[in-house]
Amino acid sequence: MKTRHEFSRRRFSPESAARITLRACLLALIVTCIGCGETNREVFKRYEPQFAQKRQQFNQIAKTLPPSGSVKAAIVADLSPAPVYDAKSKSYNTEIVMYDQLLDPDIQSEDHSRLDLLLSGDLLTCMKWTGPNNPMSATTLDERAGDMEHTLKKALALRYLVVLRPANFVPPVAVNESTYKPGTADIEAFVVDMESIKVAGSFRFAAQSASQVEYSYKEGQSRPSQLAEFAYSSLYSDARRKLAPLLEHATGGQFVLED
Repeated sequence: MKTRHEFSRRRFSPESAARITLRACLLALIVTCIGCGETNREVFKRYEPQFAQKRQQFNQIAKTLPPSGSVKAAIVADLSPAPVYDAKSKSYNTEIVMYDQLLDPDIQSEDHSRLDLLLSGDLLTCMKWTGPNNPMSATTLDERAGDMEHTLKKALALRYLVVLRPANFVPPVAVNESTYKPGTADIEAFVVDMESIKVAGSFRFAAQSASQVEYSYKEGQSRPSQLAEFAYSSLYSDARRKLAPLLEHATGGQFVLED
């Protein structure tokens, strides 16, 4: 008399058993492939120490700058290799940050109470990714890292830092939906060699918002707020236009701020 176990075992033909074995192997292979390689989270964890040092370096640079408003005449830097910041060709050996980002790389602006020319690149971004307040979603953090490590290494290799510090900043303010008080910015610029932590050059310039701007808005948006937004954009656009040739003159380098 055959047991139920023996009967059940003999119901499978050799071909069925082979198919089951093949499926099991394929499933194991898929699981293995899914698990191979580091996630973004794991790569960031490995690079935390290097970028923590960069945060310390940023604080050290902030302390080496002269007092606010002290820049008078331009000082031309003598640098080799020459600084390069070319947004069009995506070629960089230089990062550009605002002064308050030296003190807090994670600082954000909910409004336009602080001036930001929005020129920061890989270095500041990677500092945020490896810092205590990573802005990435949990889903993105747990994705395969891909070429993320290459981006982190490029950021660490950047040689020069341009620091922009407003000696005075008055943001534009909308009076109503058609009128606003123009904004102005008195900006000191410092070129720092991050290898030696020394200020190699500096200059000062002024920017202002346009006297008139056209703006768009969607249903439900505040028209005065949109007017102020576009006025602010005209201010930092004016600052960018003036900054690029001034940086080239002060460093002998190449600066293309718009892609």
